[in-house]
Amino acid sequence: MVSTLKLTKIQHPNDTDAVQVGSDGSISFSVDKRENIVTGTAESMSGTENTITGIPSNAHCVRLYIDGTYKTGSNTQSRFRIGAGSIATSGYDWRVNAPSAGGSVYTEGSTSGCDTYMDGAQGSAYSVWGYYEVRKVISTSNRYLITSYLMSNNSYYLNQGIGYIDLGGTLDRVQWTTVNGTATFAGGKIYLEHTTI
Repeated sequence: MVSTLKLTKIQHPNDTDAVQVGSDGSISFSVDKRENIVTGTAESMSGTENTITGIPSNAHCVRLYIDGTYKTGSNTQSRFRIGAGSIATSGYDWRVNAPSAGGSVYTEGSTSGCDTYMDGAQGSAYSVWGYYEVRKVISTSNRYLITSYLMSNNSYYLNQGIGYIDLGGTLDRVQWTTVNGTATFAGGKIYLEHTTI
């Protein structure tokens, strides 16, 4: 004798969905939700900064892609910052190593944001590509780990950075700006991607 059990999901006793059955018979597990990539449209850079808000509170990993941005002003590096309710302008513990093909190596730190240290002059010859990634440190309520992997066509710079910041709440926004906040971006785009739990 054949028996049929009809269900759409199986839950853990704490009411967390463990297994879900789709209308087409497909099965997904709760861990799959970490790979639920949500993306927005690319935003063209202009003005002195671009802030993207609306990041959901259940975002597991947030990544901002930098697609060839460059500035009209010189003597200022590009800078990445995050925030909860507003952009945090202090409290970062940031380190970056930026070697160039010409032999120069910059190892720098900052408390005001996550700086590039490789695109300080103006024009498309100082464009930046790559990404910044933000992940919540589970052991601390609102501590966020930030890493970067970037390149610039300025003397073939390659940039790797890491740091963290303690926010006053849950991350809900990111920003791409400059160190002094006054140099104007003349081109390139940024693109936000995040996974949800």
